[in-house]
Amino acid sequence: MAKSFEQTGSGAGRFGERLRREREMRGISLDDIAAATKIGTRLLRALEEEHFDSLPGGIFNKGYVRAYAKYVGIDEEEAVAEYLTAASETAPDVRLIAHQNSSTHGDASQSGSVASRGGFPFLPVIILLLVIAGAVGGWHLYQQRQGERRESNKAHEAAATPSSSVGSATILESSGNPTPEPVGATPSAPTPENASASQAASSVRGPVQTVEAAENLPHPSNSGTGTAGSESGAPFEVTVRAKDRARVEIKSDGKILVKGVMNPDDVKTIHATNKVVFWTANAGEIELSFNGKIIPLNSGGNDEQVLVFNSRGLSRLTTQ
Repeated sequence: MAKSFEQTGSGAGRFGERLRREREMRGISLDDIAAATKIGTRLLRALEEEHFDSLPGGIFNKGYVRAYAKYVGIDEEEAVAEYLTAASETAPDVRLIAHQNSSTHGDASQSGSVASRGGFPFLPVIILLLVIAGAVGGWHLYQQRQGERRESNKAHEAAATPSSSVGSATILESSGNPTPEPVGATPSAPTPENASASQAASSVRGPVQTVEAAENLPHPSNSGTGTAGSESGAPFEVTVRAKDRARVEIKSDGKILVKGVMNPDDVKTIHATNKVVFWTANAGEIELSFNGKIIPLNSGGNDEQVLVFNSRGLSRLTTQ
């Protein structure tokens, strides 16, 4: 049991002297107290000599006094009260301290319960879910754009691909005058495209007759309505319309104007004053008219025909 601090000094002496006297009566050194309480010897000596300005102050000083008194074996509360008197400090209100302690414990328990209720990190999880949703949406949008781009590229490639596997030396237009080939162009020296077209026709109908070769053929029994060789200088026109894809060659007044493939509904109007020679490997797919008058061609789809026109009309019709 701790001995009353007031009884030890018989009511006489200062606070520091009474501490030192209690220590010496028990044969305790300052080093013993310092080793047990982890308080420096200099601070313990400052307590005994009442050099309170050398101490940290406040609650630290009262803690030192309590530790000193407990080790020596005297009443801790009385020692603290004696210190406060000696240091001219006001003793704390015990009831106020108790109230503050209860309030502190209540706040701590309440904050602990709130923390336990709201411990799950909802906000980071929500943010993470939003980021994931945005990434998934962006990926789907990217895939959709890529698909649209591929479809667009396919459409452009399909539009740029020639409609015929056989090359054409001349691009045929659906209307307007044909674009003539350079003067002096010789059909006997075809381009690689025309050569491949001729080979394709040979596999179906045999050797392909050129326009110039057809001009030198003898007159067959089914010659046209005109008179052979009657060539006046009056201008005339021959119109060619393709009902389906057909290979043609047209020579006007000695110049080859059209040579290649006509697609469905392509129309070519040839103007001449002397002679027009028309050759096709697909006579059944062609409609011809002379000065607006239809020229009937009673032929199959892959029949080869050569027609020669002058200002009088159809001068020669040769069927292969």
